[in-house]
Amino acid sequence: MFEFITSIFDSIWNAFIGAMNIVFLPLVNSMDPALFILATAFIVSFIINLATKFLVNQDRMAEIKEEMQAFQKKAKAAGRDPEQMQALQAEQMKMMGTQMEMMKMSFKPMIYTWVPIIAIFAYLRYIFDVNGVYHLANPEWNGAIVQLPVIISKILFIDIWHWIGGIFYRGGFEIISGAVLGWLGWYILCSMGTSMLLRKLMGIK
Repeated sequence: MFEFITSIFDSIWNAFIGAMNIVFLPLVNSMDPALFILATAFIVSFIINLATKFLVNQDRMAEIKEEMQAFQKKAKAAGRDPEQMQALQAEQMKMMGTQMEMMKMSFKPMIYTWVPIIAIFAYLRYIFDVNGVYHLANPEWNGAIVQLPVIISKILFIDIWHWIGGIFYRGGFEIISGAVLGWLGWYILCSMGTSMLLRKLMGIK
């Protein structure tokens, strides 16, 4: 039974990789890895933000954020005054319900986007991980995608992220320096930047 399930999974995986290679492998072979990952992060961010734009009520989301900010100001103004804090208890219960509503709204796009995102993420690993397609084609490659300016790497705490990654990820490329990013770190950085840019351009609350 286990072998049967494994063979089905392998067939699906091979079909997926074959289809992705037809579309993307020519780009992998012709583009700089940093640019390819940047373009991929932009596409993924666009998919997520497009889903958010159409699946989340933007007006209601803006109202919720305004309500929460107003409550936080009231709570801050109340300080530790027992009477004022007690007066805010009923409103606090309402805010908990509002927060739950916001979480449900934010979760909705994930239902439709998590499968393609995981698929793209798996393909990037297949291409740029140790012994991946790019490494096999360039055996001397050490896994480095970008070299950040030292000051930027310090601001972004890259050394700490390398340390955290080393806890969970074994058997990959050795860390060259604290200012170097591999495919995963560069993807995360690009994803954060492109997502913030697209949210502003698309008017997402």
